Amino acid sequence: MPMKRPLAIIAVAALASAVTLTGCSSNSTNPPASNGSVTLVAPGTLTVCTHLPFEPMESRDASGTVVGFDFDWMNLVAAQLGVTVSVVEIDPAQMSSGAAMTAKKCDIAAEGMTITDARKDAVNFSLPYFGVSQTLAVPADSTITSLNDTNGKKLGVEASATGEEYATANQAEYGYQIVSFDDAATLLNSLLSGRTDAVLFDAGYVGQFVKDNAGAKIAAQIATGEVYGFAAAKDDNGAALIAIVDQVLQKANSDGTYLQIYQKWIDPTATSASLPPAS
Repeated sequence: MPMKRPLAIIAVAALASAVTLTGCSSNSTNPPASNGSVTLVAPGTLTVCTHLPFEPMESRDASGTVVGFDFDWMNLVAAQLGVTVSVVEIDPAQMSSGAAMTAKKCDIAAEGMTITDARKDAVNFSLPYFGVSQTLAVPADSTITSLNDTNGKKLGVEASATGEEYATANQAEYGYQIVSFDDAATLLNSLLSGRTDAVLFDAGYVGQFVKDNAGAKIAAQIATGEVYGFAAAKDDNGAALIAIVDQVLQKANSDGTYLQIYQKWIDPTATSASLPPAS
């Protein structure tokens, strides 16, 4: 697909505070981190949980390497730590609940995860790094132009995603039938197979799908005020790692790196882009 390009690891200058890394096996019990130290689940590696594909945030390129908007950031963080990135594919619910990080399957989750109050109780979130709306997509020949046209229709959503939450909260008003799918790719392809009349999902992924598939189109954008964050375990170690992530995000925001990554993966014509306001 057009957005799949080789990922260049962008080095960042050393930040003012020192970071101490201590490796351990994924089966051991890590002590809480303190004094700015971070314990990684595997020595010399930032282990990142994600769920593929979710273009342009994360996907595999022709060589099988995981690339995308999120993974440019993960490589920046890894460079700051002086380690490399490894990837673990896992169910989104395991990340949003914090279970994957608590079980030390990974250090951090990068999967276009919307920051919500409920998720804040389960994980340590980074600063918001990307703003997103929900997008209503339909088959190219559909007459649906908004949720007002979905009474009695099948509306597809991804299970456990914020689109499903929005759809559930507004079902009584619009009268659609909710059909849940386990992953975004199956969800969007349901438009082409006729399993759904419309789908509701995050703007970036839907936009890429519509670019790549003439059989689908965008009917409406729904401004929900959502923002994405990277997530780590809800403990001192997770908080220490997120502090480093936030430093990397803030530096990139001030030195123009954020705009470069945004142009690379989101909009090559953008003349400005920055971190969304903190939630």
